[in-house]
Amino acid sequence: MIKVAIVDDHRLFRQGVSVILASKETVEVVGKYESAIELLKALPDLGVDLILLDIDMPEMDGITAAPEIFKIKPTVKVVILSMHLSSHKIQDAVAAKVHGYLLKTSSDEEVVAAIEQVMSGKDYFSKEAHEQLVESFRARDEGQEVELTPREIEILKLVCEELNSQEIAEKLFISVHTAETHRRNLLSKTGCRNSVGLVRYAMDRGYC
Repeated sequence: MIKVAIVDDHRLFRQGVSVILASKETVEVVGKYESAIELLKALPDLGVDLILLDIDMPEMDGITAAPEIFKIKPTVKVVILSMHLSSHKIQDAVAAKVHGYLLKTSSDEEVVAAIEQVMSGKDYFSKEAHEQLVESFRARDEGQEVELTPREIEILKLVCEELNSQEIAEKLFISVHTAETHRRNLLSKTGCRNSVGLVRYAMDRGYC
């Protein structure tokens, strides 16, 4: 029996996914949480194999939460279940080392198949998410400009001002975890190795 937790700030969606999974003989829903913070508090004592995790949630988003989940339970599997299909969201999820990426429009059968495949030791990315990843990597290989989100550009400018993650968090009214995640994603997307590289990248493109 695969023990699954669902993390989503929409109660009806949590309940809907729970009902779908409860009808499957191979899956047991062991927890439903409305935020990543609530999950992290419960996680040390939670017997769970796989977590279905939304991205957009209050206090802490799913991408930021994933590394925190792995700190508490290194062997747990995390699959993003989101409405986002933008390449930068999927790249951020990959950088956070999640095991899968599903869309909320996925069929019941695909969700269950993804859970079973991830638990067998293989990653699972929906066809649409996989196509977005392939296209983004192709663009990078061809030297095309990577797509940065408005928030990432904002943080890149603050890196140019020599602000650390704590200072960035205070200035933008976000958590330190979120600031650090954005910095990691910037390094991953730009191919830079450190903050010095990010500053050079920003200067070359007129961000600072």
